[in-house]
Amino acid sequence: MSERTIARNIRRLTLTIAIAFLVTSIGVGYWSLVAASDLNADPFNPRLIAAVRDRPRGKIVDASGRVLAESVKDGDAYRRRYADRSVAQVVGYASFKYGASGIEGTYQESLIGRDPADLLGQWKARYLGERTEPGSVVLGLDPKVQEAAVAALAGRRGAIVAIDPKTGRILASVSVPSYDANALVDPQQQDIAWGQLNDNKDRPLINRVAQGLYPPGSTMKIITAAAALESGFDPNQKIRVDDPYQADKSWGDYFVRSASGSHGDFDMALAFQRSENIYFAKVGLTIGAQKLIDMAKKFGIGRAPALDLAAAKGQLSNNGSLDRPTLLADTSYGQGELLTSPLQMAMVAATVGNHGVQVQPHYATEIRDGSGGILRTIGGGAGDQVISAATAAKLTTYLVGAVEAPGAFAFGARIAGVHVAGKTGTAETPSGSPHGWFVGFAPAEDPQVAVAIIIENAGQGGVDAAPPGAAVMRAALGR
Repeated sequence: MSERTIARNIRRLTLTIAIAFLVTSIGVGYWSLVAASDLNADPFNPRLIAAVRDRPRGKIVDASGRVLAESVKDGDAYRRRYADRSVAQVVGYASFKYGASGIEGTYQESLIGRDPADLLGQWKARYLGERTEPGSVVLGLDPKVQEAAVAALAGRRGAIVAIDPKTGRILASVSVPSYDANALVDPQQQDIAWGQLNDNKDRPLINRVAQGLYPPGSTMKIITAAAALESGFDPNQKIRVDDPYQADKSWGDYFVRSASGSHGDFDMALAFQRSENIYFAKVGLTIGAQKLIDMAKKFGIGRAPALDLAAAKGQLSNNGSLDRPTLLADTSYGQGELLTSPLQMAMVAATVGNHGVQVQPHYATEIRDGSGGILRTIGGGAGDQVISAATAAKLTTYLVGAVEAPGAFAFGARIAGVHVAGKTGTAETPSGSPHGWFVGFAPAEDPQVAVAIIIENAGQGGVDAAPPGAAVMRAALGR
């Protein structure tokens, strides 16, 4: 081999080593500088999860101070202890093997003493090597409202959520079936428990409140009515209803059915009281697809709520459009391809009750430092004006009528001495009995609570979902 060839090979080797060093340096720099904050905030980062065992995490408590999650000594390490399985999907778990979920994951940094708001603690940790005390997370869950929601659902598959319409604070959140998070942090049980939970067809790990997606049934009529009123539709106009309804022969064998086999003239107030499908189908066809699409988007359908837990976005239709008259008619009364979460529908009710302003929901209300001082508060934003106050006032009147008028379908949501605004829904499903829905708020004139309830395959919203809704609202109002 000539000296020239040897020199050329040495240059090539040197260049290769230099390139490899550069690539490695870029990678290290990226993870150290660019992605460090994301990596540190990732609840599945093994270094953060290791802190579950190496030191105690902070407590998670409800609005009364009741401890929902805390660390207990386990030999030379720590593991979590969970007090209430009714909030398992909210509180989540912090497992060395399976990572963190729920509040345990969202507020991971706060719970191990690295909250972004604790600037002094971060400085001491970085430059002095001092460990900061773990912080605690305060949830907005009201134990009385939570207990009422658990009792109202009575072990049936489904979900209940109650929120403060003015602040977005979640007062109660129940998803059934639930699970025992203690099994996921017990080395003797965790593998078996993890397998069983993931194999369970009823999906107990899913927070049905925010992640469950269902056709909303007649609760969707609130959005259809809002779209109509905002576009100038006259709610006093009489619309003829004859069951079954078909716009023309192009619909083939498709008909809109009346829940009560109605024949007669309906205005909007009566249509809400009797939950008249044909009326709302005709209203949707009258105002057109785009107005309904725009209003659904304004209310948040098809967009995941900006929640401090994982939340599903739902959909108005499979492709986002309502390009067929039959699909528009179906969607207008809550069927078609429409899918929403209970939280989204609670936000619809809350928005109407809050004079048309929608505030973002949140589970946590405060982050506290190791000494109990408030590091930061969560929630309390101004919100977005989704519909006019005038439209919200009209809808409130109709929703009160849907509960209180003689023969109203939502009569089961009545509360003595309180005006309740609400709407039931009976959502058809591909298989099994329909889902039962109720959404509402109270007192109608100055709402303190808004609720959404779905009971899977219950049968009828008025019979099965409205009474639980009343029970939860009574608890929130202290009655």
